[in-house]
This record gives sequence, C-alpha cells and structure tokens, in this order.
Amino acid sequence: MEQRYCADADTDLPGNPTLRVYALDDRSTLDQPDVQEGSFEKYGGGAVLDENFAESNGLKIGDVVSIKLNGAWVRVPITGLGLSSEQIFAVKNSASLMPDSKSFGFLVVHVGTLESVYGRKVYNQISVRLASGTDVPQVERQADAVIGKELIGIVSQKDSGSVNSVDSRIQQFRTLGIVFPLLFFIVTALITQSTMVRLVENQRSQIGILKALGYSRRSILWHYTSYGVVIGLCGSLLGLAIGPNVFGRILVPRVKLTFSDYRISVNFLHFFLAMALILICTGGVSFYACRKLQGDTPAVLLRDRPPKKGNHIFLESLPSLWRKLKFSSKLIARNTMKNKGRLMMSTVGVMGCTGAILAALTIRSMISGITVQMYGTTFNYDQKILVDQTKTDTRYLANQELNGIVQQTEESNLELICPDGQRKMEPLTITSKNSPLIHLQDVSGNPVSIPESGVAVSRKLTETLGVKPGDSIQIKRTDQKYVTVPVTQVFYLASGQGIFLSDTYWESLGETFKPTALLVKWNGVPNEKFLSSDAVKESVTRESQRSGLSSSTQVVNIAVAMMIVMGAALAFVVLYNTSILNFTERIRDLATLRVLGFYHGEIRNLVLIENYFSVLLGMIFGIPVGRSISWIVAKNLDNRLDLFGTITPQNVLIAGILTLLFAWIINRAVAKKMKNLDMLSALKSVE
Repeated sequence: MEQRYCADADTDLPGNPTLRVYALDDRSTLDQPDVQEGSFEKYGGGAVLDENFAESNGLKIGDVVSIKLNGAWVRVPITGLGLSSEQIFAVKNSASLMPDSKSFGFLVVHVGTLESVYGRKVYNQISVRLASGTDVPQVERQADAVIGKELIGIVSQKDSGSVNSVDSRIQQFRTLGIVFPLLFFIVTALITQSTMVRLVENQRSQIGILKALGYSRRSILWHYTSYGVVIGLCGSLLGLAIGPNVFGRILVPRVKLTFSDYRISVNFLHFFLAMALILICTGGVSFYACRKLQGDTPAVLLRDRPPKKGNHIFLESLPSLWRKLKFSSKLIARNTMKNKGRLMMSTVGVMGCTGAILAALTIRSMISGITVQMYGTTFNYDQKILVDQTKTDTRYLANQELNGIVQQTEESNLELICPDGQRKMEPLTITSKNSPLIHLQDVSGNPVSIPESGVAVSRKLTETLGVKPGDSIQIKRTDQKYVTVPVTQVFYLASGQGIFLSDTYWESLGETFKPTALLVKWNGVPNEKFLSSDAVKESVTRESQRSGLSSSTQVVNIAVAMMIVMGAALAFVVLYNTSILNFTERIRDLATLRVLGFYHGEIRNLVLIENYFSVLLGMIFGIPVGRSISWIVAKNLDNRLDLFGTITPQNVLIAGILTLLFAWIINRAVAKKMKNLDMLSALKSVE
C-alpha cells in the first residue's frame, strides 16, 4: 500500500494546457513513470513530463514548467521525459472524447515539491496491490470502515478511465481478430477446393499417363498434393511478411494509444497454428481431389470423363409445368440438379459474399448511428461549457442571461454499491427534470424522462451492475454516508454509459446542486464575453464531439472496407472457378449444340444462368449469416458501446445489388472465354 497525490494543474504555457500532477514519496514503487529520456530525480525537485505533451508543446529536458495548484504557482524543472500506464489513453475531462497531447498531459514530481504550496506533504490517494486470490469486496468494505468519511471512492485498475479505454480498444481488435480469420479460412477452403478440383480434372489424362508409365499411387498423390502444400506455405510466409507490416501499421495508429514502443511482434505460436489450418485447407483439398481419380485405370483416365448418370428431377414430376419449359431451360435444370456439389459450393461462396457485405454494411450503420443517436437525438446543444465550481453557482449562471436555451448540469464520478455488494465508480449526471437539451430515450425510441425520485440508468450499465427497474442501489453522498435510491428508469445510450438524476431529487437527499457545465443552444452567435471570463474553464462544440467520436471508431471502418473486398474476392473466385469447371466438363456437349445450330448466346446461357440460380440461393442464405456476424461484432466490439446488429432492408438491398453486380462481372469474364470455343477440337475423341 502506497500514498500519492493527484490533481489537475493549470500551466503558463501557450494555450493554457492542463497537466495531471502525480506526487510520489520516497517509497513509491507502484506508480513509477516509464522514463524514456533523462531521469526522475526525486530529491532534486525535478519532474518527469509526459513525452508526447513535451513534443507537442516544444519542451525538452532542462526546461522549466510552471504549474498552478491550490492558487499558487510552482516552477518545476524537467529532468526526464516519460510515459505512464495511467495515461495510455487519457482525456482531459467530459468535454474531450479523444486524447490531445497539446492540451493535456501528466507530470510526476516528488511530494516534497508541493510543500511550498500546501505547507506540508499532502496525499489524496492510496494505491494498493492485492495478493492473488484476495476477496476484493471484503477489502473494499474494510477500507471503507478504516478510512471512513475521508473515503471518496474506490476504483479498481480495470475500471480506471485509461485502462478501460485500452481494454475497449483491445476488445475491438480481439473481436475482429476472431471474425476475420474464420471468414478468411472459409474463403481459403472454398477457393482451394474449386481451384484444385478444376486443376486435377484438367490433369486427368496426365494422371492416366503417369499411372501407365508405372508411377506409384503415392508419388502421384504427393505430386498433386504438393501443389496445395506449396501454395499454402508460400501464402502463409507471404502473409507473415505482409500482414503485420501492412495491416498492423494501418490499424494500430488508429487506436490512439500511447506506447513506449510501436514495434509489432509476431506470435509465432498463432502463426504456426494458422499455417497448419491453411495447409489442411490447401493440401487436404488437393489430396482429396487427386485421390478420387486414383481408383480408375489408366485406360479410363486417358478418356474424357464420362458424363454423370442422368436422373429424373423433381420438376419432371410436375408435367403441366415441365412441358411449358423451353428446351434450354430443361437442360439448365437437369444439369444443375446433376451437379449438386458444384451448386452447393457456388451457393456457399455467394452466401459468404452476401453475408460479409451485409455484415459490413450493418456494422457501418451501427457505427455511424452512434454519432446520430448521441449528438443528433440525445444531445441537442450547440456548445458545452465547463465552468469553475469555485467561482460560479446556479444563481450566478442563471443571472448571466445568455441568449439561448441553457441547461445546467453537474457531472462527476460517484461510488455506488450494487445489490450483490460490488462497489463501482460510475459517471453521474445531475440536471433539471425538464431537460430541454438532453432527450433520453429507451431502445424503442420512446421518450424517457428524468425521474422525480430515483435514478435513471443506461441500459448497458444495468447489465453491468446487475439491476433492473424496481431494484435499488446505494450511492455515496458528499458526507461520505450511503443512501439507498431506486432504479426508476432505464434509457438507451449508444456510447458512454452512466446514471442520470434530477437536481431536485439530489437536493432532497441532502446534497447541493453545483453545476460543472452549461449546455447552450444559442439564438445567434455565442457570447464571447462569457466564454472568455474566468468562470469558464473550457468549452467545446457538439460538432467537435461528434468528430471525436467518429475518429475513435476508424479501425472499425477499415474493417468494414476489408470485409466488402473479401466478400467480392470470395464471390469472384468461387463463381469463376465453378463456371469454368461447368464449361470444361460440358465442352463437347456445348460444341455439339453449336454444330446443331444453337446460337452462341443460347449456349452461353446454358452455363451462366446456373450462376444466377446459385446467386439467388446464396443471397437468401447469406442474410442470416450477415446478421450473425453483425450481432457477434456488436456484442463484443467495445464495453462502453451499446450496439444492436440489426439488419435493415436498405442494407439487404445494397448487399444483394453488389452480389449481383459481382456475378454479372464474373459471367462477362466467363462469356468472353467461351467465345473462343473450338468446336473441332472439342468434338475430337481419344477413342
């Protein structure tokens, strides 16, 4: 257990940035900064400054920075530059959604440095490292009993702002890291299966020659299996070289985290596992495709593959319908049912394509819907103004008579006790019951009013706390006593979970409403005189908050683009290979029909219309696949987000149109190849 001091301090630097000051004593070991340059001279009055803050503000070792604490200025020499585990993802206040090293950083000093400000060594936090297997709730209860009224709240490491933000971004990568490999393995298996089947079928006569010349079954199997093995090895090694260096360098900077080292290391255990799965997909499929031909004699293999035995299909049992079909339509129906395996492979490929595109569009709608829900529906102010509580109160702010709609709010973190005894620090917003600029809604879009008695809790937070409407929680008052309050309302927030209660109910609990922010919808230009007064600490527009929230989800937008490209690649390869395989298997029949007088367009349709049938089936089955992927991503993307992977008719329509477009492009490519049909060569026989 160690003591320390932590507070935000103003600086005299251009733009008046803020530094979060940490003061450590001689025995501190738990909260040491990660010094990147220079040193932490505890006894010389020196300090370690945030490395990114120093770079953004043009500071270096040897410079002096002035900080203001408790109304007094202190000059602190910079002896080191470093990073802090508590500032990996650090925002200044509730007005900031993304880190800004120009306006906010940290400074680590010795507690003795602050004696000139407070007249003695001062501490306001205790850091505790628990032994493995410790009963955390029991420790929290003991700390509350020992510290008593001096205890403001207890925050576990995983619930701290920076750690929680880092965990959320790790969760984004973990979710994408599960979904994407599964999709890529399916793509690999389908592509390899269709490609190797086509390759082995084209090598049918060569296999017959090799068997006739005395090559063993094992050597022939290995020869063709090695195609897939070599492809798998080369692809794995190429992915090892390209993946971390391309995708890693694209995605990692967009998580907006501060690390001491941005080098990307490879988990070789995962790599060898992935390579083994790839080799099973590529080598295994190649082995299977070649093994099917090993049972035939060389004489059989040297002949063209005999056509499959024809069977009556279901449509023929409906004479009234069958007789109305054209001859070409009957050929298409019979060939489709005769090659159920190829139809299934094409359908699965299109299903994966439609599912990937639909999931990508749904995820994109979810992410773009966050800013719409937060800063289009819920919050309707033009500007959020943070005020200095020591210089303002509700009466002072009301007397400003700002030209516009004004709503006073008090924002803080409050310790609460869940019904199961767990203690948490959660965001609390206190405002007027008749809230003109904050419009809470439930998941169905119905208005939710701030209750006159009790609290309103965001939907996802109720799951975290394990409560529901009608339950009660205990919240800690400023006199350090706990009071039980009922959970009256549940509202929906896509991002940033928390608790709302009315100012009148807060005061009925014996508390005083002390606004920390003003929400303003101006009736014209902002009041610059008020904004520049010493009562205002900072202000931010709703549009800048919207932009900050959008930038925090860039990594997901990149993933969406990758899913669409992957879906297109899957559809192209699978449909192209099955079309070419269909064409090569029937080339003699098609050449015969051409000689008999069928037009090229009619012959082309005999092959290509099958694609549209598999596309239709794949699109139908792709809808639940896309829905499942989007729900998995929505549930596991970020602990602070409350998302629903609900597909919309518009996204289904767009995914269908894109899939049909890919199918049309593929059919055009296959049709061009079919134009080069040599009837004479196709009709030759080895008999």
